[in-house]
Amino acid sequence: MPTAPPQLDIELLPSFKPRPKATHVVFDFDGTLSWIRHGWPEMMQTVMGPRFPLQANETAEDIRAHLFNEMYRFNGQPTPLFMAEMARQISDRGGTADPDELLTAFITPLDEMANERHRQLRTGETPPDELIVHGGRALLEHLHTRGLKTLILSGNPHPQISQEAELLDLIRYCNGRVQGHVHAENFSKQTVLEEWMAEDGFTGEHLIMFGDGAAEIKATRNLGGLSIGVCSDEVVNGSGVVDQSKRDILLPAGADAIIADYRDPELLTQTVLGQ
Repeated sequence: MPTAPPQLDIELLPSFKPRPKATHVVFDFDGTLSWIRHGWPEMMQTVMGPRFPLQANETAEDIRAHLFNEMYRFNGQPTPLFMAEMARQISDRGGTADPDELLTAFITPLDEMANERHRQLRTGETPPDELIVHGGRALLEHLHTRGLKTLILSGNPHPQISQEAELLDLIRYCNGRVQGHVHAENFSKQTVLEEWMAEDGFTGEHLIMFGDGAAEIKATRNLGGLSIGVCSDEVVNGSGVVDQSKRDILLPAGADAIIADYRDPELLTQTVLGQ
């Protein structure tokens, strides 16, 4: 089992191997860098929970646990795909659900909440770093100091990701490489990573991924990169508390390490690079 520096709050899995040859570090966006949409899991629970018919000997708490598992299993993929799966599961239980209605019921209040945070960022009422996962900007700056390229790859709509990355003043770290989905039905993070690898001529040994969704962790594992599971707190930014529901999904997805946030960015950079 790899041993982490005692002063760094990181869980290293047996598969963890530093990447001294790394050239590219890719970040998921929501929950990994951006905290603009924090609170979305409870909002999803509010939408989905009442729509799930209870089975024999099943409680509302059982449904809640199941939904958390499903939410984080699909985390990192376009939301319409999750809604299609939820509609199927509700139907299998004898209920009725329309994926488009489910999407609207979730996205409408989520966008209202996000738009208010946009307003606060634009007016200066909220500083950008308050809506960046704790230590995220400092980590980006440490990586740039080391000469690494940093990129953002999200399963959410591209216009949304571009707008919110700009509001958080994160665009300048990415050299134009900020990518969300354009067509949800045929979006694949692994495909985008493969395209970037071909364009820039790098391989898995040069790739580090930070993400809080199974999609990016699995893609990075498939491509031979190093994946860091970010189990960020959706309630208190910078609490240092690992979200266990995220951890339970990211470990079997193939995460090589688990963190709650980026509380010691310099030491974290040294650890993942092995330098």
